[in-house]
Amino acid sequence: MFWLVANVLLTANGGHLAMTAAKTGKWLMTIGIGIFVFAPPVVDILTPTHVFNADWVPHARFHTMWAILSTSAIGILALWLLWRGPALHKFGTHLAGVIGSCVLGAFMLAAATMSLYGGALSDANGVPLLAIGVDANLVTFGVALALILAGWRLAARGGD
Repeated sequence: MFWLVANVLLTANGGHLAMTAAKTGKWLMTIGIGIFVFAPPVVDILTPTHVFNADWVPHARFHTMWAILSTSAIGILALWLLWRGPALHKFGTHLAGVIGSCVLGAFMLAAATMSLYGGALSDANGVPLLAIGVDANLVTFGVALALILAGWRLAARGGD
């Protein structure tokens, strides 16, 4: 679906939207990357669901904080590469896409293999399910990954 929208934007009006498509792609990537840069620190550090969860052992809290800070730092690097300027446009766009896809792809892989290691997307006293009964983490990071991939396609193919 996202690839179809990206291709329509790139070919509409005889390709005259290419510059706009590239900029739109970069903004979609920015939103997707921004989600994993800013949402986990806000939810996992400023609420009692993760780092300050009384039921978690101290070592698990340490690893959570480390993962949050590492992921945010990697995302900030991706944003810097994405918007660095025309000299690195293609390289920066592709590297930001790879970085964002790696971070969120790892989340999806961890979610897909939870049964192998006894994991769970949420705990009883953690982030609650959405009103429709779906895990908020899966929806949030699924949308972020889709934005990064669609934006990457637009930004890489359009002129900027």
